[in-house]
Amino acid sequence: MTKTITPVSFFFGANSRKEYTSLFGSAYDKKTDGMHYILKGGPGTGKSTLMKKIAVELERKGYFVERGYCSADPNSLDIVIAPEINFSILDGTSPHTFDATYPGVTESIINLGVAWDKKYLNEYKTAIINLSDENKHLHKKASEYVTLVSKLQLETMKHCDRITNHEKVKNYMERLCRREIPTRKSAERGTLNKRFLSAITPDGVVLQYDTIVALSEKIITINDDYSVCAPAIMGFVADYALENGYDIYACYCPIFPTVKIEHIIIPELKLCFFTENASHKSLLNGEKTVHTTRFLNKECLSDIKESLKFNKKTQQEMLSEAVKKISIAKGIHDRLEDYYIRATDFSVIEEITDNLMKEIF
Repeated sequence: MTKTITPVSFFFGANSRKEYTSLFGSAYDKKTDGMHYILKGGPGTGKSTLMKKIAVELERKGYFVERGYCSADPNSLDIVIAPEINFSILDGTSPHTFDATYPGVTESIINLGVAWDKKYLNEYKTAIINLSDENKHLHKKASEYVTLVSKLQLETMKHCDRITNHEKVKNYMERLCRREIPTRKSAERGTLNKRFLSAITPDGVVLQYDTIVALSEKIITINDDYSVCAPAIMGFVADYALENGYDIYACYCPIFPTVKIEHIIIPELKLCFFTENASHKSLLNGEKTVHTTRFLNKECLSDIKESLKFNKKTQQEMLSEAVKKISIAKGIHDRLEDYYIRATDFSVIEEITDNLMKEIF
């Protein structure tokens, strides 16, 4: 990937209709020589702080670094990647529980729990269990609201699909790709890097705009409030770019985390295709904005306008409820952290960090 001095940030986990979806499994190549560290330990034991130190040192040595932030706490790191040297370090604890596939070969497990005063934790066993269960329950409730959002969005998509001129969309996609993505003969297929550029967080829907600025000089905005044309366009663009040998970041929708690409970044071309909708407006003054209503039958759109308006309003209300639950869960998690912070000997954590830094660098 292209080097940049501007911080590049994504999310690797999302509060979705599947409760929690993690992209850790596709974050790095387990079979190729590299260094991958999986951190184990409870909340508040210094995992994020450790990763931040390593990210800074990697950048100081001139490596391109990706930071993956936590959707449950956007100030906390989940993962750090240096793709040039096939390096990663990540938080392998719940909810993104992650274990080594090839332990001791390309992956190492680091147990920060060795720094705990277990007698202290056992003293507050009941409170810790209750807070942990409540936190999990709140995230489950948030997921139920996100599921309702997804059902309403699917209904809107079905309504609009029936009044979409698909041939016109197909012709536009082909013209767009030929114009923006140079063809390369006999190119090896590019690498698909799955990411989330946005996430449903305690602060609402957060999108990493700085990452687009860091990796792109040209932004093509696809305005699509009905989510009927943009997913098809993004899927076509992704396949076209990969077939021509370009590595891409395919940034998926947190509501449909396995099937719906919302944004695509092609670092080699310094090009971004950005989906603008009710959840995230384009603040980037892109050179070109495509309004997808041009592909819809205007007369039929008018007939279903009230139904679409109701769906949109209800989606926003359900999303707001999901955010409330995640925000309350964040408060519960903070209280849980307090117990683990008091039970942790941070001199042990510092020693682990120092030894790890020596091993890496």
